[in-house]
Amino acid sequence: MSDPTAEILLRQREPSQAPRPAGRSAGVRYRLAPGLALIPTEDGGLLFSLRPLTAMRLNAAGMALVSGLSVSQSRTADELAHGGSDLSPIDAAAFLDGLVRKRMLVREPAAPAHWPSVSIIVAAHGRPAAARACVESLLALDYPSAQVEILVVDDASDPPLAAALAGLPMRLLRLERNVGQSAARNLAAVEAEGELLAFIDDDCEAAPGWLRELVPHFGDPGTAIVGGRVIAPPSTGPVAAFEAVRSPLDMGSAAGDVGPRQAVAYLPTCNLIVRRDVFLAVGGFAVEMRVGEDVDFVWRVLERGVRARYAPEGTITHDHRVRLGALLRRRADYGASEADLQRRHPAHQRVMHAPRASLLVLAALASFLVSWPIGAALAALPPTLAASELAGKRRRLHRMGLAIPAGHLMASVLRAHAASLYHLGRDVTRYYGVPLVAIGVFWPPLLAVAAVLMLAPAIWDHRRLRPSLSLPAYVGLFWLEMAAYQLGVWRGCLVRRCWHPLLPLIRWRR
Repeated sequence: MSDPTAEILLRQREPSQAPRPAGRSAGVRYRLAPGLALIPTEDGGLLFSLRPLTAMRLNAAGMALVSGLSVSQSRTADELAHGGSDLSPIDAAAFLDGLVRKRMLVREPAAPAHWPSVSIIVAAHGRPAAARACVESLLALDYPSAQVEILVVDDASDPPLAAALAGLPMRLLRLERNVGQSAARNLAAVEAEGELLAFIDDDCEAAPGWLRELVPHFGDPGTAIVGGRVIAPPSTGPVAAFEAVRSPLDMGSAAGDVGPRQAVAYLPTCNLIVRRDVFLAVGGFAVEMRVGEDVDFVWRVLERGVRARYAPEGTITHDHRVRLGALLRRRADYGASEADLQRRHPAHQRVMHAPRASLLVLAALASFLVSWPIGAALAALPPTLAASELAGKRRRLHRMGLAIPAGHLMASVLRAHAASLYHLGRDVTRYYGVPLVAIGVFWPPLLAVAAVLMLAPAIWDHRRLRPSLSLPAYVGLFWLEMAAYQLGVWRGCLVRRCWHPLLPLIRWRR
């Protein structure tokens, strides 16, 4: 939750002293993020939202700049700067980009005056029908055909893919020895001629507007990587229905910057575009990694001081797993990659948020089963703390000139605490659920705590994601997935002799 007293003060700098922001490019448009309201005040204005509770004070210059924006209406920095603000277009863009990073505004890139050349790379192995369907979807892209080349790397398929791909206008690179997806992609990147490299897997099909949606983000010279959303085909069976809403390849519907401390930590390789010069400069994908190579690649690129962007409107459809065993094995492989990633990127140790209010509720629950007076005393603390928090927020909002009904404010505070419990439960279930239940067998009060932590995120996800599954079926698959990932984490820690994935940095929260 953002601090309601947070404020941004705009000071106009001399144009000669104002550096051009990396994201500055002609035609970029801005609009208010969904759920955000712009409220005028005597000395400027406020950007306000109840979901999550956020209030940001703007001085007169900032208010004059953003007053022309709404959730549905977007404008360029030049239009806003000339619409009543005293700021130069350069300073206006710098300020607006700051609000984009705080998720207060949405940034819409402009279509480039010249569409750059793109080399689309497909690493394929042993799926002839799927590989042909993938290439056919690429040939139907709504992008200047003269600016696209398609390279398929046949990674020692048996039989070779040449017959399945016959008649399609693309370049086929045949490898006689299986080298893995990372090495295959690297080889194709060296052969590629495009300014941009676009990666897609042979079990995926691109939407017609895939490149047109993602490529404009490279109008920002500071952006080196852009990725889009990975969606599922119509589901057939419970496992496919689960994957349709819980696939680790799907980064969700909210656009934003990508990084280890961002809401989107990485981009999957099956929907990723990167500048070719940057790709070659970092040495491409780590060929020794069979899982987690996309995370490692994105993080290595970001260490060069550039940015990665997630734009969900650029979609591909991925043929998800439909068998339970295959799903669980893959989740275990993903978990095993954490130790390797932690060794390669020690600065990006996992962070686990510990909300005090949620922990008090859980402690009260366990204490009731041991000593009800202690449990009752602990149970009285969370409501007291919530009332104090509510009163404090009302005072701060009142000082900012906002009179929010107590019921709305209380609902916002409770949503924030529910979200904290959700994330705590998901982390505990994913990394410590199996030993927690095992210990609970010998100390039953702990089972009540485990039940809350392991049920809360599963039930909430079922309500939020609305899968084509009953609640019991979804909860069961959720637990199996988490257990498989957890066993994979332990396996990776044992193999790599690295225990940091199980020893996160603790960040205490209200």
